[in-house]
Amino acid sequence: MKRNAIILDRNLSIGQVGNVAAILMGQISKLDPAVFSEQPVIDQDQVLHAGIKYSTVVLKGGKGQIANLAKSLTANDQVVSVVFTATGQSLNNQFEEYAAKISSSKLEETDPVGIAISGEDTVVRNLTKKFSLLK
Repeated sequence: MKRNAIILDRNLSIGQVGNVAAILMGQISKLDPAVFSEQPVIDQDQVLHAGIKYSTVVLKGGKGQIANLAKSLTANDQVVSVVFTATGQSLNNQFEEYAAKISSSKLEETDPVGIAISGEDTVVRNLTKKFSLLK
């Protein structure tokens, strides 16, 4: 069984939490399309529902913890991971500038505010056990 974990900077506002989590989950679903069902999930009123196939947990941590985890996962072939940064938050609707800034910067310079991880349940749990549940 697989698991997704989204770890967010503990100092984000509630609006930023929602925004960063949505961006990260969207990118995870592009990197690992199996996260969502290809078949629509429709109720008896013909309303389409999200077809998430695997458990997803939202956790919190410090920016340093997020950066360290992200760097430790670059050579880990057991999970897919993606970060989002304050640089990305500040350059909304400016993708080319965002991509150029990210590609010319070290991770810490971009100020990571969240990371998403997807992989086998036990692997993801072990990688994220030091983080707290976001409440």
